[in-house]
Amino acid sequence: MKRNILFSIRNILRNRINSLITIVGISVSFTILLLIYLYVNQEFSYNHFHQNKELIYRVDYKLRYANGLEDNTVYLDQEVAKIIKEKIPQVKYSAAFRTAHHPILKFEDRNFDENVMIAQADFFRMFSFKVLFGDTRNLLENPDEIAITSALADKLQAVKGCTKQELIGQQVFFPKAGDIPFTISAILENVPENSSIQFDAVIPYKYQRSFNQSNNIFGNSSVFYQVISNDDAKVTAGLVTAEIADLYNDAVQKNIGRKVLLDSKDAFTLSVTPLKEVYLDVASSDNESRNSKSSLYILMAIGILILIIAGSNFILLSVGQSLKKTAGMNIRKMMGAHFMHIFNLQFTENLLIVSLSFVVAAVGAYILIPTFNQLASSQIYIRLIPVGSLVLFALFSILLIAVLTSIAPFFKLIANKPGIQTTEKTGISHKNLVTGIFVTMQYSLSVILIVLTISIVRQTNYMKYTDLGFSSDNTIDLEVYHLTASEKLALRDQLETYPGITDLTLTNRNYISGESSEYIKNQSGENISARILKVDANYVSTLGLQLIQGRDFTEETVNSHSILINEQLMNSLGLGGDAVGKFVELFGTNYQILGLISDFHFDSMKDAIEPLILVPSKGEDANFMFIKYNPVQLSQLIPYLKTTWEKVAPDKAMNFKFWDEQLNQRYQAEEKWSRIIGYAAVIAIIISSLGLFGLTLLIINKRIKEIGIRKVNGARISEILTMLNKDFVKWVVIAIVIATPVAWYAMNKWLENFAYKTELS
Repeated sequence: MKRNILFSIRNILRNRINSLITIVGISVSFTILLLIYLYVNQEFSYNHFHQNKELIYRVDYKLRYANGLEDNTVYLDQEVAKIIKEKIPQVKYSAAFRTAHHPILKFEDRNFDENVMIAQADFFRMFSFKVLFGDTRNLLENPDEIAITSALADKLQAVKGCTKQELIGQQVFFPKAGDIPFTISAILENVPENSSIQFDAVIPYKYQRSFNQSNNIFGNSSVFYQVISNDDAKVTAGLVTAEIADLYNDAVQKNIGRKVLLDSKDAFTLSVTPLKEVYLDVASSDNESRNSKSSLYILMAIGILILIIAGSNFILLSVGQSLKKTAGMNIRKMMGAHFMHIFNLQFTENLLIVSLSFVVAAVGAYILIPTFNQLASSQIYIRLIPVGSLVLFALFSILLIAVLTSIAPFFKLIANKPGIQTTEKTGISHKNLVTGIFVTMQYSLSVILIVLTISIVRQTNYMKYTDLGFSSDNTIDLEVYHLTASEKLALRDQLETYPGITDLTLTNRNYISGESSEYIKNQSGENISARILKVDANYVSTLGLQLIQGRDFTEETVNSHSILINEQLMNSLGLGGDAVGKFVELFGTNYQILGLISDFHFDSMKDAIEPLILVPSKGEDANFMFIKYNPVQLSQLIPYLKTTWEKVAPDKAMNFKFWDEQLNQRYQAEEKWSRIIGYAAVIAIIISSLGLFGLTLLIINKRIKEIGIRKVNGARISEILTMLNKDFVKWVVIAIVIATPVAWYAMNKWLENFAYKTELS
């Protein structure tokens, strides 16, 4: 072994350039692979910290609508959890929980905007969220208690000037719940980062209607249950889904009759998902964080592709260097060396190169973790890195690459017959078919990545810069959901007098998060789903919406049963071209259409424009204020805005964003993938070009005499370069011809996910 190592080190040093090219290529690819492995491993580890993770399941369902759309979701009524626990003996615990949207927690005259969860008592019996201080057995049994995390306790400590333990028994308030006091009964350890259920505080369900909630037709809560034994898990799942299907049968039939749901037996299909899989499940929910399993597979594929490119370089250069080893290996074979001895020599050399590359990659990956986090808009948490599995992954990767890259040179060496001194057909050449295949494969992958990057960037820019049908420029989106009704109106009245503000409006939605829909009947009696926006009299003018027919809201009409609708709703209702003056039933009341506005993109460009109703409001129930400003006076506006806020609501935090930037953040996923694939393309091209450079050096060294003879006979440098490169250029052209239709097909399939898309050139 020692002799093999010394022999390998001499070979590595003797071929410094090719060794350096190989180490750089493998190191870069291993760095990327390590970062992707750490991220993917972390994403697959979500919820694995729960002690009873093997026994806990979530209830999901799929809805099929009459309009042909489908929806995978989890929202059920909180009573479902109690029913399945009472009626199914195999269920040990069951709990419903949901997010309290836009809650404001008040403590000692200080307000905190926190992530508050509303949950039933079995929540803490099922899930392993550790209690640091307080009640450990009967959490949430008292309807007026609250459990908080250590991070929130730190904030309250700073206000009260006490220890965490002394916070137990203290009272906090929620203005939205009528300032009812909630007693702190427990302080929890901070929720682990790899938990799909994230919160800063948990309260019982008693006051849940005081907080914003989804108006889903079957409820707004996630429902989990824990079985006594996994031996009966399949049977229990059947009993649970049957019980819930029976419970919702009337509601399903009612919505089929209303032509909301498809008239089919699978209009409402229930299923259960193990806790370990919910984070990567297709069912969507605001109650839990989630990720896309397909995105993780794409990342893994990118890492493997780059490693394949680097590995193929390694193989080609190793085969090329076998030319120099032929004479020595022939002597060894003539002296009786066994084939495995020859393989061990090649394997030892490659193992040294791969091991050194992995060490460099490990250092590079550690340094680049912050860069990866920023690039991927995600997070790799150092404390969540599994050291044991990481070591196994490293050893497996090193051995696999070393073995695979040793096989081709080994067969090339043993194919030479001892005693034959010529090396005319040994190694590689510019016309070698294997070389051509490898180079074509490398550049095909690179070209595919380039085309994908260009196409994703074009689609992202198309969505960001296409006219949305309303004006978001020079607009501030100010959060006001935590203000009282009087504070909202007082703030509006004071800001309207400032000369730097050209217009402002109060509304319940900001096109970023949350939505509300209602079903209304069209002329044929079919139910049409329409989005609802509550707006004040300044909404249309502030956003620059185009009024096609009728008239806008005025201060006198905001209390009347009048609405504005968009063109999509007019067409869906079958009203023809004249909608003004017609009546539609909404919230059980007849509303008259006051005006018709042009369609605009209140959702992202990924989604088709839906039917829309603007319902008038004075702004008391608004969540956001849009402030249109003169850009010349922006530097004076921000201080004035802060000063005015402090006068109106001195004990509440002010949060605002520039609306156009905020709307563009809806395309973060596309921008993230364009960055990731773009960097992957650049790295793939660099690695491929390094390999091509190494191949060129090997071929030049092999044809040095031919080049000398050509120069002596008057050949120009350009002619020699053409001779050396024409076959490489041919392979690259073939790679482009192969890669372009593949990339075109892939991007066409990807663009099918967008309602509005750019054209592929």
